[in-house]
This record gives sequence, C-alpha cells and structure tokens, in this order.
Amino acid sequence: MKRSGFALIFLLIFSIFLSAQDAGSVLAAMQKNFARGSISTKIQVLQNSMEYSDVDMGVLYTQAIEFIIDNSKNLASDITTREMAVLAVRLAGINKYSESASIVWKLFDLYDDTAVRVEILGALGNMDPDPQVVSELNKWLGVQNSEFRSGGEVEEQVVSEAVVTLGKLGDSSSFSVIFSTGSAKYSEDITYKANQALKNIEGSYTDSLLNVIIESVPSDKLSALKLAIDDNESYLEERGNLLRRTLEVGLNSKAENSSDEGLLRELRFIVIRELTQLKWADAGSLVIEHFNRVIVEYEKGIISKTNFLEAVECLGSMGTHEAAARLTLYLEVMNSYMENGQDVDQQIAMAVIENIGVIGDEVAFDHLLYSGYLDYSASVKKAAREALNKLKNK
Repeated sequence: MKRSGFALIFLLIFSIFLSAQDAGSVLAAMQKNFARGSISTKIQVLQNSMEYSDVDMGVLYTQAIEFIIDNSKNLASDITTREMAVLAVRLAGINKYSESASIVWKLFDLYDDTAVRVEILGALGNMDPDPQVVSELNKWLGVQNSEFRSGGEVEEQVVSEAVVTLGKLGDSSSFSVIFSTGSAKYSEDITYKANQALKNIEGSYTDSLLNVIIESVPSDKLSALKLAIDDNESYLEERGNLLRRTLEVGLNSKAENSSDEGLLRELRFIVIRELTQLKWADAGSLVIEHFNRVIVEYEKGIISKTNFLEAVECLGSMGTHEAAARLTLYLEVMNSYMENGQDVDQQIAMAVIENIGVIGDEVAFDHLLYSGYLDYSASVKKAAREALNKLKNK
C-alpha cells in the first residue's frame, strides 16, 4: 500500500517535471523561431503562441517588444512592424505579464501612432506596473491637459484610454490628474470616464479632493470643492476640515490673472455659505480673515453686498468671542460714521447687529447701547435693543 502511494506521488512529480520541461521547450522553440524569422514569420510566431494556453509566453512577448524598440526607426513607415507591435502588446496585456510593463511604456514613449498607443494603454491596464510607470503616465496625461487648456491639439482617443487605464490601476497618485482631465471639458465621454475612474482610486475620496483643491489650478479647485459638497457620504469632521482648508487656500493662493482672482473669490464665497450651515467654529480665525478681505473688496466695488452680508452671517454662525469682537469692532466703525454724518448702509448695519445678538457676547454691550442714540433707522435701533436684551438675559 505504501509502495503504491509512493509510486503515485513519483508519477505525479515526474509528470509535472515533464510538463514544465515541455513548456520550457515550447517557449524556447518559439523564441528561437521569432529571433531568426522575418517580420511576417515573427507575427506568425506570436499568433501561434496563443495556441499554447498552458505555457507562459510573457518572455516571448517582451522579446518581441524589445525587437520593435530596437527597430523603432521602421515603425513609422513599416505597416507590418506596426501590426506586430499591436499584436505583441495586446498579447502581453491579455496574459497580464507585468514584467513587461516598463518596456511596454518605453514603446509608448517612442511611438506616437494612435492605434498602437491605445493598445499599449489597454495592456498596461491589465498589468501591475511599478510606480515609475504610473508616475510617467500621470505626467504624460498632465502635459496633455495643459496643452488642451492652452488651445493646443491632443489625441483625445489616447487621452480617453489613458484615463481608463489609470482608473483600472487605481493608484492614489493619479487622482489629481484624472480629476483635471474630467474638468478640462474635452468631451462628455472623457468627462464620464474620468468621473468613473475617480471612483476606483485608492484612499479617501475627501482627502483626494482636498489634495486637488490645494495643488491644482483655480478652476480645478472650484470643481473639486463642488464635488466635495455634493458628497453626502463624508463625515462631519471630514467636511468641516475640508471647508476650513479650502478657505485657507482661497485666502492664500496667488492668482496669475484676473480670471483666477475671480475663481478664488468664488471659492471663498461657496465655502462661507457652507461653513454658515455647518457652524464650524474651528474655521473661526479664517472666517475673520475672510471678513477683513471682504470689507476691502466691497469698498472697492469688487464684490456685491450679498457677499458682504454672507460674510457677516458666517461670523455670527461661528458663535465665538473672537467673532463677536470682530463684528463689534465693525459696529464701532459704523457708529463713528453715523456720529460724523457719513452714510452707513442700513441693511449691513442690521446684519451686523443681528449677528452680534446671535452670538450674545458681552463684548458688544457698550457699542450696541450707543447705536441706539445715533440716527440709524427704526428697524436697526430695534435690532440693537433686541441684541441688548439677549445680553441682559444671558
């Protein structure tokens, strides 16, 4: 019984050995035939390799791609060589032979034919390339986006396939460039594919959007913010932190032109509305800085009264002593204007006083009291009395 068991194991091991030996012999023969054959013969060898599904032909496909690279001068003029390039890359991808990824990318870099490049990207999407290949593809797509934004011509079919490939690979380093592609307004198809690809990227979606807001051009910052706001799955703390960091970006980013200045202002205004709803006091110091900026912008006629009123309301929603002190300081300025016979916008005065009342900090007591003696409208004076009553009842 034991002897028959040992014999069975021996036969199994021997058959595996023979199988491996046969596979090695088949691969060696294919490589030899490929090396010595003409271009048409090489193509036939590659085609025949598909008949041996139990043999790993990855080395053969790498050999073929290396041959194509070594003869890259003929690629542009020789249709047969081009056909072989497409076939070799396709087979490497089908067999998921990741060891060839670097050399496949080298072929992409050398050969700008659309069909070949699309085939290369499709193959890479089936592999597990090293980070350097992913990084190079990210850089390439970034260059295409810059070229397209500046009015240059790009091959959109290759851009489309690059987005799909990066989505399949799912590396977190690709989020920003895929996002930028989706917001570049190539076509509806590319935008859709970019949005789908973003869902496959590793890591926190909120953190990835924040990274775009921090690092990208103003138009992409704005698009990323809108996506983040529409994301109903983010946690309260994630959302609050993203809004705070975005406001910081909007305040501190340097605009290269008037268009970017407008986009960065719009970024701040959107954040302010969201922070008001969220009442995120951690952003209080930045909301004060925004208010200071808004005062200057409003006086210069750059922004609307609505934007000013929103900044006041956001300060009120912070509910902090610092926010109350800043609004009180502005009330003091308005009181001095009224005292000297200067015009004060009654709607703004009303908003400032009401939001001081919302916070209910005693720092405002004296200036609220004094506003009742000045020539404000009846409604403003009434608001001041109501705010004082809130202080008294605290």
